[in-house]
Amino acid sequence: MMDIILTVISIICIFLSGMSEAIMDKLQFHFEKSIYSNPTKYNQLFWNPIESWKNKWKDDLKTEKFLGSSTLFVFTTDAWHLFKFFRTTSLFIGLGLLPFITFNPIIMILSLRIIFGLTFTLFFDVILVRSDSN
Repeated sequence: MMDIILTVISIICIFLSGMSEAIMDKLQFHFEKSIYSNPTKYNQLFWNPIESWKNKWKDDLKTEKFLGSSTLFVFTTDAWHLFKFFRTTSLFIGLGLLPFITFNPIIMILSLRIIFGLTFTLFFDVILVRSDSN
């Protein structure tokens, strides 16, 4: 029973990691075609990479906006860094559970890689695309 619970947690974490990476790439490479480019639904100061740096730095571009805004607490400053934090944390947890799961580790790793890839593709190519950006 514990194997099943740990496997489900691992799969959820890898799913979240793939989703987070898709959000990061959509923001970085296709922001204008993403659902996040809608300023009436999404705060551009947080979601738009062209604007979000302002949450991290003061006007002199050298001084942190608040203590840790470019280091320890950078994940609080913009969507890209927030989802980088989610991607990395969920990936570490998902893979960190593997030693406690008695299923074949090679099959588990391959399965988790497929889940990551399918999740990334689903979000990047379908869910995060603005409907009028064909």
